[in-house]
Formats: sequence, C-alpha cells, structure tokens
Amino acid sequence: MTIETIIKQHLPAYKDLDFSLPFEVSHRSVTANTALTKYGAIENKIFLLTEGIVQISIVKGEEERILEFVFPGAFFCAYTSFLLQQPSDVQVTTLTTCSVSIIQKESLLQANQASLLSSHLSLHIAQQLFLSRAKREKDFLILSAEERYKALLEKDANIVKHIPGNKIASYLGIRAESLSRIRKAIIP
Repeated sequence: MTIETIIKQHLPAYKDLDFSLPFEVSHRSVTANTALTKYGAIENKIFLLTEGIVQISIVKGEEERILEFVFPGAFFCAYTSFLLQQPSDVQVTTLTTCSVSIIQKESLLQANQASLLSSHLSLHIAQQLFLSRAKREKDFLILSAEERYKALLEKDANIVKHIPGNKIASYLGIRAESLSRIRKAIIP
C-alpha cells in the first residue's frame, strides 16, 4: 500500500490520472515496540502504515489505556499534537515490525499551498482520522465488549497472534479476565 494507491482508491478525481506527489515521502522499517511519537513530543509528521500493527495509547494515573490500533492502509499520528503543535498526550508505538511512509508536516503544508492534490489528500487524512475516532466512540456507546471484540477480529483475524491479551482488553475497555470469558464464549 502506497500513498499513490490511497489517492487512486479514495480520491476519485485522481483514479485514472498520472501524477507525482507534491511533497516528500520517506519510507522506514521499524522494529516492534518502538515509540514513533513519545509522550510530550510535538508531532511533526503523518504516517501511512503499510505493514504491521501500531497502537496509540494514553496514560491515566499509572495505567496505560489503548485508544486505537492501527492496521495497514491507515494514516496515523498523534493528531491533536500535529494540529496544535503542542506536546502530545498520547504515545504512538509499533506493536509488530512495521513499514511506514512518512510525510513531514512542513512539506505537506507547503504542498497544500500550491497543489490541489495535496489539499485533497490532507482533507482525506483528516476525514479518515475523524471517522475512525467517531466510530470508536459510537462503538463504546452502543456495542457490548463482546461485539467490540468481534469487530476487532473482523479488522484483522490474526490480531490475537500479534497483540497481548492485556492490550486487547485495554482497547476494549475491560479487564483481562473479562476478555478471557469473552474468548471462551466465542470459541467453542
């Protein structure tokens, strides 16, 4: 999955066009358990996950809570920090070995001034990040923990091989013991 592929798939006006990206993109392979954005850092880049799984977490008291898991094909970053240029209250960490494409904020902002393609992509990224967060909030309000777990498995059936149960439980907003009961109820 590349940024060009995302553009062709999600921005219909560019589906059949040849284009070059109006901003710089770097690519990086990252080992598991690497903090891409640490608590307190100011986010200055947006990532596209091309391979692996990433978590976005926050600390409440002494407990880390998982806000989101990111799967291939999705853009991610410490978005509030990226927008406001304030220290991040979240940490972005690779859970598995990952491949990412990276767009620097300054390069993107400069491209947005001169390129409709860049502006359209920026809007798509903002919409994707908003819709992902809105869906998560709605799911917490209307779905049971078991339904949220099933939905997570639908995103990536192999997730249980890559993410420890305590992290999945944190993401679901339940204790590890409750996740164990859910798993037993689902798996005959």
